[in-house]
Amino acid sequence: MQNTSIQRIVTNEPMIDPLDFDREDDEVVVTTKRGLIRLALVAADTASRFEREGIDHDPVAWMLAPRVLFEGRSAIDACLGRHECLRAVLLHGLSIGLDAELDEIGDLMDDDDAVGACDGFEAGDAERRLWTSFHVVERDGRMIQAFDAVVAVDRVEAENMLRLRHGLPADGLPEIVEGFDPNLPLAEALVSPAVADMLEQVAADPSSPLAEGLSVYIEQKFAA
Repeated sequence: MQNTSIQRIVTNEPMIDPLDFDREDDEVVVTTKRGLIRLALVAADTASRFEREGIDHDPVAWMLAPRVLFEGRSAIDACLGRHECLRAVLLHGLSIGLDAELDEIGDLMDDDDAVGACDGFEAGDAERRLWTSFHVVERDGRMIQAFDAVVAVDRVEAENMLRLRHGLPADGLPEIVEGFDPNLPLAEALVSPAVADMLEQVAADPSSPLAEGLSVYIEQKFAA
């Protein structure tokens, strides 16, 4: 990503020493335990990626700096929310950069309407599970390797979600399986360790905060 986008965002907020005593004029932030878990997840993913890739940048400084990805907010403020948390997980999981324009991440995430209910199903009516799919196709002279992951109550709902996502007929859908196997060759080629770890956690506990509204699409293209 070009640095010009990042340089548009500035902040005059003073640095806060976390080891100092609380003050009466400290800003009060009201959140939920789910929000704190999201924040902890992003902080852990950030530190893990920087160490893994040898990035010479302080993870705490990254969390505190305003980002284009969060529309000018910092990860500390933004990643209490689900959408922003998912943006950060994808940014680090796919090693896109230290920041990204929204449209770079937006294509990998579906809107709530596409992810939420299907055929009248409302979240909470039944236990939801993780469904994944790998497929390889040739299109416009290129070979495309792709991966989908969605949380759905059953195979039918998962298939409907992928049909809407890709605009495919019923007989054109790739095979969908329950769960996620990180040891498959295409999984190792397409899915980063951070995203794979997240998917394994969701597969093990589909009722966790990570699973809420989860919808991932990853692809890579090669000249045929």
